[in-house]
Amino acid sequence: MTEMQHETPTRTAVLKVSYLLAVTVVAFAVPALSLTAPARWFVIPSLAGIQAIILLVCRVGLRDVTRMALRLKWLFVFLIGMYALLPPESPSASDVLTEWPVPWVGWSLTINMSGLEKAALMCLQIVTVLLASAVVRLTGSGRDFVNGLHAFRLPPLFVHALDRTLALLEGPHGTGRGRGGARGRTSRPGVFAFLRQVLRGDIGAFADIIRQNIALAETHAASDVDPRVEAQFAHDVAVIAGIALCMASLKMLKILPGLPFASGHKTFLLFPLYVLAARLTQARWGATAAGSIMGIIGFLQGDGRFGVLEIFKHVAPGLVIDIGEPLVRRWPPWALGYCVLGFFAAIARTATEFVVVLLLGARAEIYLFPAVKLVPNLIAGVLSGFVSVIVLRVIAESGSKASSEAAVQPHSSELGQRPEQHQPDEEDAGLAGKGSSSRHGRGVGRRQKSERGDMDGPKT
Repeated sequence: MTEMQHETPTRTAVLKVSYLLAVTVVAFAVPALSLTAPARWFVIPSLAGIQAIILLVCRVGLRDVTRMALRLKWLFVFLIGMYALLPPESPSASDVLTEWPVPWVGWSLTINMSGLEKAALMCLQIVTVLLASAVVRLTGSGRDFVNGLHAFRLPPLFVHALDRTLALLEGPHGTGRGRGGARGRTSRPGVFAFLRQVLRGDIGAFADIIRQNIALAETHAASDVDPRVEAQFAHDVAVIAGIALCMASLKMLKILPGLPFASGHKTFLLFPLYVLAARLTQARWGATAAGSIMGIIGFLQGDGRFGVLEIFKHVAPGLVIDIGEPLVRRWPPWALGYCVLGFFAAIARTATEFVVVLLLGARAEIYLFPAVKLVPNLIAGVLSGFVSVIVLRVIAESGSKASSEAAVQPHSSELGQRPEQHQPDEEDAGLAGKGSSSRHGRGVGRRQKSERGDMDGPKT
């Protein structure tokens, strides 16, 4: 009986993920295939209507869906404007052109009604995918998408790190709904203090936050130890979960929301996290796993513009960094290598929007929209190389200090516990204490000062 109760939610989660994939494929494939293209104005509106009915039946407000659609308002305006005002790509007798007189000017605009029809269908395709994503995200337990992914036999590193990150985001009480419950967890004064430090060039504060999140993930792992999990695998899971937690926190931070010219301005801090995930783990695809987790968390919180397709926006830079970071590691420790790596990662991050335009079958002029957004991403990607070098250096220095302290501590304890060592009486102990204070006091003072300096955070 218990197994049947456990299998029912799992089966439902798998069906919801499969349903989302099927709707996405149908929404883009029907207008593209010559066999099904004549039925496009029946299939696509019907699909969109079915998603809206499901949301209404499940008593889900359309405010979240409307908010997601409004993020694409500039893309919709660009599509409609380009297709309505530009002449047909391949003129034919079936094209419908209408002259529209402009009032008070005496001019007339030629409106391409056939192109306007194509643009409206493209907007409806995107809205259909957004509605299907909302059906999966906003109905059920809120974790159906994650549970469905578990059933698809994904890599264990990704599965364990995703569960760990979600547990850390939910906290001890847990939100359970997946609707952005962790959105407002970051305190505003702390966030702005962190931003002031970063803008002053104090990347050490950023490195401190990374170390704290990794330590938090390791502590969470220590409280739930699985004897079947290897030590190295557990370490990789903690590193990826801690870095994904940093990524999710940066993703929730809205610095310049809704500005199309400032797209990707946070990548100069996100890409160093990808590099750390690739450097600090023994797994081959550490950065890809961290990016996938951030994409799924963004999808669950409704932060993406293209629904489930937004996940690939975060997976693609991880793939590029996992492939390129071992090569850059062999170069001299300069920022140039990581600047080049950030350049290509920025291209991969913007590739999702190019893929969406490609799936829509849009005309060549529409590619200008993602191309314009590519420019700030490239600038931030190149700048991320300097941050990556500093963060790697700070993390390496803190790791070497910790290992040296761990190596020195057992040696001092062994000196105090040697059985053949002469045991002095109280008077000798007093003299020894005076002598040791005169000989070792400076060293202890220096060590304490250095430890205080480490706690204060490195200044870069």
